[in-house]
Formats: sequence, C-alpha cells, structure tokens
Amino acid sequence: MGQITGSIVAHRNDGMGARLIAMLNAVRVAQDHGLPWHVCWTTHGQTRPELREPTQIFDPDFVAAKFSDVETMQDLYEDLIDLSTVTAAQGRDGFLDAARSGRNFLSGAAMGVTVLPWEQAADVAARLPQALDQIQFAAPVRAMMARIDETLKGARLVAYHIRRGDIIHHPVASNKLWPNKYIPREFYELHLERTLEDPKARVICFSDTPQEVARLKARSDRVVSFDDLLGQSNLTLGARDFLELYAMSRCARIYGPPESAFSQTARTIGGGTLEAVQDALKPIDRAAALDLLSDRLEERSGLFLNMGDVGQSLHFMIQRQNAVGNPGRAKRIIRDYMEAGLDKSFAYQLLCELSVSSGDLAYCNRVRAMAYERPVYVDDSMAVVNGYAALARLEAGHFDVARSHLLTAAWFRPLDPMIHGVANLALTAEVIDPDSFYPFDPDLVREKGNVFPAGKPALDALNAHAPQGVDADGRKLFHPWELTVRDWRLVHGKRLNRAFSNKSKIERAREMIATAFSKMEGSVALASAQGVMDLALGDTEAALAAQTRAVAEVPERALYHKRLSDVLFQREDEGAALRALHHACELAPRHPCYLAELGHRLHRIKAKDEALALHLKLAEIDHDFIEVHLMVAEALRRERDHLEAALAEMDKALTPGHGQVRLMAGKARLLMMLGREAEAREIYETMVSWGVGTEYTHVQILRMYREIGREDVARSLTERSDFDFETVRELADG
Repeated sequence: MGQITGSIVAHRNDGMGARLIAMLNAVRVAQDHGLPWHVCWTTHGQTRPELREPTQIFDPDFVAAKFSDVETMQDLYEDLIDLSTVTAAQGRDGFLDAARSGRNFLSGAAMGVTVLPWEQAADVAARLPQALDQIQFAAPVRAMMARIDETLKGARLVAYHIRRGDIIHHPVASNKLWPNKYIPREFYELHLERTLEDPKARVICFSDTPQEVARLKARSDRVVSFDDLLGQSNLTLGARDFLELYAMSRCARIYGPPESAFSQTARTIGGGTLEAVQDALKPIDRAAALDLLSDRLEERSGLFLNMGDVGQSLHFMIQRQNAVGNPGRAKRIIRDYMEAGLDKSFAYQLLCELSVSSGDLAYCNRVRAMAYERPVYVDDSMAVVNGYAALARLEAGHFDVARSHLLTAAWFRPLDPMIHGVANLALTAEVIDPDSFYPFDPDLVREKGNVFPAGKPALDALNAHAPQGVDADGRKLFHPWELTVRDWRLVHGKRLNRAFSNKSKIERAREMIATAFSKMEGSVALASAQGVMDLALGDTEAALAAQTRAVAEVPERALYHKRLSDVLFQREDEGAALRALHHACELAPRHPCYLAELGHRLHRIKAKDEALALHLKLAEIDHDFIEVHLMVAEALRRERDHLEAALAEMDKALTPGHGQVRLMAGKARLLMMLGREAEAREIYETMVSWGVGTEYTHVQILRMYREIGREDVARSLTERSDFDFETVRELADG
C-alpha cells in the first residue's frame, strides 16, 4: 500500500458491526465526493479472533488493494480529521479543498449514518446500504449471502440479538460494565412471551453464546437459530460473524442491545427497525423482568453462566431496587456476591454509586479498602474507588488523605471527568494548589455551579456533595484539568484516549477553553493556556509567542518557564530549553514534577552524573506522584549500585498503584536483576492469572528469563496467557 493522501479512511479497532459501518460510511462519503477511500483494519494485540484475518471475510485482492494494518494507522492518526468535526462553515468546497491538498479524513463512527453538514440525512440514509455493493467479499461469503437472501426472502422473521461473549468471559472486557450491550435474559423471556402471543410470529435468535439461544428455543418450536435455517456450514469465524450480521439485516424487526454496533449496523444496511428489547416491553412487564432478575440474583440462580454474567446483571438490579426505594437490598446482594468470590472491577463503582444514592458516601472508603485487597483486572476500578474515596474524605474534612487519593485517581485516569470534578472541589476548598498537586495556573480559574457532568445521573448526583466547609449549593471553582495532563504528560498516567492527540479534537478543545474563559480574553493566563494547545497542534510559532509573553509578564511563575521549555525543546533549541527548565526548578525547588521533568531531559542529553544526582534527590523527597516514583526507579535501575533504592521507589509507586501492570512488571524486572527470581515469578504468575498485560509484557518476561537461561519458564507463563509465544518470541528477537 502506497502513501495514503486525500482519502476517507475507515477505522475502528472494534467488533464486526463497528468496523463494517465505518467502511460503509467511508465508501459512501468518498463516492459522493469523488475521493478515494481506504481501510485501516487492525489485527494486532487483543483483536478478536474472528477479525484477525480479513481475507476470511473479504476477497484477497480487495484486501491487498484497500486494507492496511496498525502501522499505517499510527502514521496517519494524529493528522486525521474526524468527519464528525467537519463544520457547515467549512462547507463542501472547503472539505474538498482540504482533501485535494492531501488531508485525510477519518470515518470512525461506531454506529449509524455519517452525514456531512451540507447533506440531507434522509437521502444519505436511504443510499448508504448501496455502499455494500462496493465491498468485495470472499467467494464463500458471497455464496452464503445469496443463500441467506433466498432463504429469508419474505419470511418476516423477528430477530433477537443477545450479546454476551467477551463481555462476560474475557478477563479484561468482562471487568468493564456494558449496560447498553449486555441485556438480562429476563427481558428477552418476557418479550418472547408477548411475541409468541401472535400465532404467526417466528423468531430467529442470534448470540455469541449458544446457551442463550438454546434456552429461548426450548420455549417454542417457532424460535430458531442461524444454523436451523441455513445449516451447519463450514464457515470460518470471520465469515460466520459477518454472515450472522447480514442475516440479521434481512429481518424486518430486530430486538437487542440499544448500543450494539452489530445490531445497529444490521438495521442500517437492512432498512428494518431496531428497538432495545427492554424498551419494547410495557412498563409492567419491564418491572416484572427486573423483579425476576433481582430474585434470581439473590437466590444465586444457576441460570447465570459465570461471575461475568452475574456482574453485568447487577447494574439492572440496582436500577430496580433504587426505583422501588430499596438500595439497601441492592447493596446487600452485591456485598454477598463479593464475599462469595465476585471480583469484577466495576462492582467497586457500583458499590460507590449505591453508597451515594443511599446517603452513605463514607462507605466508599470501605470499598476502596476492599479494592486494594483484591486482584485488579482493569485500572479504571482503581481510579473510580480513589475518586469516590477522595470525595468522601473531602466531605469529612480529611484533606491530606483526600489529596493523596485524588493524585492516585488522576494518575490512573488523567482525563476522567469524575476525577476532574473532585479536583475542582479540592481546588475550591484550597486542598490542592500548584505546590501540592500537578502544577497548574492558579489564575486560570473561574466559578461554576456544578463541576460534575449533569448528563450522567451517577455523576450528577455528586454535585450535591462538597468538601467540609464548602456550600454544596454554592459556586465552585473550575479549572480545565486537561491542560495539566498536557503540561505534565511525562509524569501523569498513561491512560489517554486517541482524541488527546488527534488535531481536530485538540482544535475543538482549544475553542472550548477560549469559550469557558472568554471573560479573560487577552490575559496572560488564557494566552499561555492557548499556547499549550497550540504546541499540541504543532504551531510552535504561536506557542513560543504565548509562553515568551507569559514569562516576561509573570516571571515568578515556574509553570510558564516550564511551558516555554516545552516549546523550545520542540523547536530543538536545547540550550535555551534547558535554561528555562532549570529556572522553573529554581522557582519550585522541591516540586517532584519539575525535578522529574528536568531529570528526564538531562538523561536524554546524556548528562549522566547530573541526572543521577537529581534522581537520588527525588528519591529523598516525600510525595505521592506515582509516575515520578516509577521514573526514579527506572533511572536508578540503570546503576547497579542503586538497584535496592530503585526497588524502594517502585514499592512507593505500587502502594497506591496496586495492580497496575507497568508497576508490577517494573518491580519484577528489578527483582530479576537482584537475583530474586522466586519473588519475580510470583508477580509474573499473578499477572498471568489476572489476565493483564500485553504482548510486550511477555516480551520483557522472555528477555529476563533468557538472561538466566530459563526460556522454558517464560514459555510456560505466556502459554497460560491470551498471547501466542511464537509471536512474543518474534517480537523479542526483532
């Protein structure tokens, strides 16, 4: 595949439905505007097995001509313009001019029809299914599509889509809550009863979990499966995944999860109707289904397939018990399951939310304690429990502990709006300032009524809480914390979405800051903030002008000197950049963030002795910045004489960062370097049993064990994980 320019690029690192609709929208936009289109079809890492080989679904020549993998996407992503950001003011001509000048546009919406501002939505939606004709499918798939068309022609089947699969089984996916994709079986059972009241009704069930189809089929011979209609064809995983979606699209009515890209795409290309199965029930039936679910959970019914199935059901049970004024029952059910072994990460969030709704915010401290006593499958859980516990501590007036929890939460999920809301409350109560938190500009602050998003009920409920001594109904202070993530990207956590680096999204974020602080137009604080966003956009001239002005007008502010150094480093003016950063450190002589930034820069220019002295100084400072502890540990690891000190720093990071893979792997590496293989293996075994880490985690394991001549141990660990040892070995040798 040659260089891609001026194209509509389809990309979703997701399931079949999302990938297909991104392709169809790309084809439609490209054809309507006379532009080329291209597909970035990722197959690396933990891509679902059915999607790893696109030639199982598409014609090999078509794949060769139109598809690329992750490397192309990485090269393109930062400069892609998301089609959702194209404005009416830009217009068709501006859009085409940008494309013809070489700009690439991203078709990445997971569901629905992408409509540009100058287009008619109804017209586009009517024509979008025709884009399927431009997709060249593999010969076996084409043959089965024709068979599906013939078999289902005029059948008027009702389709049920029951999503289970990875969201109840996969060690990572099942530890996230999917309330718009997982729908309890009780809703389907009640809906099926009503559907079958029509003697002519026939239902076809689609599910990634055969047990669910079998249970519904057992209720009536008018309920069938894909195999019942089309036979046990010898289909590959990828082909079957697409063909089930295609068969679903031939059904006039589809009932399933409200936000499943699979069923949404089937509806879009088939032109039928799609309704969330629970919304299709009458209120009395919906309530009956939820009561049945609550009873089954309390009784520990054998209908639940595993703890992932139980966990995903809890959200719905909570909704019902809250609605009937009995959150205590919900809390008791979850607690009992946790005592019986439920350790799904989202259960902590549910318990925290129940604590708020039941008027017991302080219980979040207990939830946090439980989380730190258990395995961690998903980092999000640690962010959530620390965020809620920080809020509880603020309300109780335990400000030092609150600040520590908040720093941990912000490290785990730097961009989370809930964490930002807690930070704004801490700012209001003067619990954090530029000396005790990630350094921020105290002049870029305004008042706001609510600091938690009102669009999500669970977060909106937090607006009723405030730190001790602060009026919950009064105005709060607000700061755009995304800026601190950009300022301190090096010492923040690493969980950032791709929108953080996509230029069209950065432009929108820059505009939002300007709008939020419009009353400060012309001020140094706003100009400097905009300069940070300009640097993220690659406009170093504008960024340099903004930060040069800032240090000239407010020379005593360390942050402005640090921002100036960022720009100068980007412009490769290394000497001036180091001088600016040194000056920032002189103004904030013991702040770990400034010192860590300087240590990193000194290491990059190979000022070895100076960098070592600075990292040793950092090791003596008492602080709660997890990433700084990790950085110091990694720096001291390079010096054999300081391995024990490095291990001590890693332990300081792991205490609040319980279960985080980078920290666990880092500690295991240090233990291996110290000759303490048994302790290291215990950590590696834990990571494998939890199902966490990536292929590159296992590359590190392989390299460490090769050094002591025990590749067999590394092989054993990887073969018990989700990763392929031969792939890991190729990466290690590359």
